[in-house]
Amino acid sequence: MRAASGAELLLLARCLSRLPVGKRESVATAIIVETQVAADHLRQTGRLHPFGDGSLLARCHQLSPPPEPVTLDREGLHCVILAAEVLLRHSDP
Repeated sequence: MRAASGAELLLLARCLSRLPVGKRESVATAIIVETQVAADHLRQTGRLHPFGDGSLLARCHQLSPPPEPVTLDREGLHCVILAAEVLLRHSDP
């Protein structure tokens, strides 16, 4: 997967914010894996995958994230941290 932008990090965090705390990490990992599947599919076939174009932005928008908050509360910050940790684990060294 290509490197995520700051906007994609925050969008992933927004997707996670709607979930129970115990499901957030596994869903974040699934979103990253699905994004990579879409990227590989596009590269191999030249066609879009149902998960999108291989960008985290496309995949997250398919999940209908909640509106962007004006400010990040404590829970929102936890989601940003978790999103960053999962992205870091799945990024190229």
